[in-house]
Amino acid sequence: MASSVERRVTPLQYALDLFVENAPVKTPIDAVVSSKDIGYQKNSVFARIIGLGLSARRFVDAAYFIVAQEPEISDTYEVSLNFFKWLMRYESHNKKHFSSVVRSVKSAMLEITSSPVVSVDAKGRLLEDRTDPSEADEQGRNDEDDTDLETIRDGFVAVGDDEGDWLELIGRVSVRNGRIRFRVPLELQRLIKDPENSYWTSLLVTSKFKLIYARAIYDHVLPEVPHERTDWISLDLIRSLPGKSWANFAEFKYFKRDYLEPAVRHINELSDIEIAYETRAGTPGSRKKDQIRFRLKRKEEASAADADMLASASLYLTLYKEFGLSDKQFALIRESRGTWTDARIEEAIEYVRWRIAKGDDIRRASSYLMKALAENYRVADADKQISLLQTQRVEKEAAKGEEQSARKGAVAASLAAAEAAADQRRQDEVRAAREYFTTAEKKTQEDLARRFVASSTIGQRAIERQGLKAADINECNILTWPGIAGIFASFVAAELRKAARKSA
Repeated sequence: MASSVERRVTPLQYALDLFVENAPVKTPIDAVVSSKDIGYQKNSVFARIIGLGLSARRFVDAAYFIVAQEPEISDTYEVSLNFFKWLMRYESHNKKHFSSVVRSVKSAMLEITSSPVVSVDAKGRLLEDRTDPSEADEQGRNDEDDTDLETIRDGFVAVGDDEGDWLELIGRVSVRNGRIRFRVPLELQRLIKDPENSYWTSLLVTSKFKLIYARAIYDHVLPEVPHERTDWISLDLIRSLPGKSWANFAEFKYFKRDYLEPAVRHINELSDIEIAYETRAGTPGSRKKDQIRFRLKRKEEASAADADMLASASLYLTLYKEFGLSDKQFALIRESRGTWTDARIEEAIEYVRWRIAKGDDIRRASSYLMKALAENYRVADADKQISLLQTQRVEKEAAKGEEQSARKGAVAASLAAAEAAADQRRQDEVRAAREYFTTAEKKTQEDLARRFVASSTIGQRAIERQGLKAADINECNILTWPGIAGIFASFVAAELRKAARKSA
């Protein structure tokens, strides 16, 4: 019964418990030390959001975290305002400022489409085709939290055709009697609750960011961490991630110094990933840096929440390295720890390894492992005994085959050695015969040449292939043609063997 209760404990309930525990001492979420993570699977489409300030991004994270915990679609969601602010690490008591954050979030929109997406500015121009900065709109304020409506419009995610669905990130928001109630469009709820193409977002990590550029870049590149690098991205897109500011039009050396480098250092210091970048001039014939690519690596300690939920570090490494479990699959294991104990996980691992050893067609080990966990697959003792006997039989047959192969190899090697030795003897005889002919008396040379031409059928054919006649060949020129000289040397060697046998 206890396991069934534990299984119903959601990350939202755990976050609420942490809030209640830390509220008396006023410990913010970014300072919480926890053996478990607080987060949710975020659909990759939300990485396309640009133009939000730091507090606005935290507001969206807190709201979507709450939405993600409920499997069913709901018209409204309601929690304690203090708890909501704790989730978004909002420590200010300024009601006017909090209202501006809500307005920023409500002004932002997201386009949901199946077409490839690109970013456009407030006038509908593709960011990759942005005109000269002097022709752009007047620069807006560089305020991370008070982003104006036009700045938000500059952050639309658009497509290359006229079709699409533009959705508010958050619907109606109401604050009454110390509680916050909000709505989320149904289409977005479906993406939040069942994200097929997703990545893990940790509120314990995102709440630590203090630089808006660091947070914006982190959000944008996080889905690509498994691939260890991004594609080449328009530098204008990276400039405009937090919205419109001086950074959009600054010379690259100043943008790099004042925004990009501090953001990269901030991410490497505070987040769960390490990031580096390279730039290039992507326009043919131009030396202007206009494209950027990020190299990404997850820190070893970044998976502490996944590792800590398991009693064995080696078990975590097996799941992470051998089976390559994704963030989403680790999240599912976290949610099912009431039934998926370490022992159960090890049984599933043993089962999958057993199936792989049998040669079964398993396309993806991670997916099959999750299926083994869900379906409670395990290897029976009888199956282990069968596998052992089969392995012993295979090893015995393999040893027998190796022995036969070794014998055949030895015979083949012996034959090859004998053939090589015979070939070497023939070559030595031919060389010795040629030397004998060149040093012999003239009469001996005349006699050998005459007999070769008169009696050797092979010699006559060789002479004909050279376009010659027998009368054209004598002891002085018989070695001139290589095609004749080789055959003549073999003939002389045979004559020497005959003479040796007669004299023996």
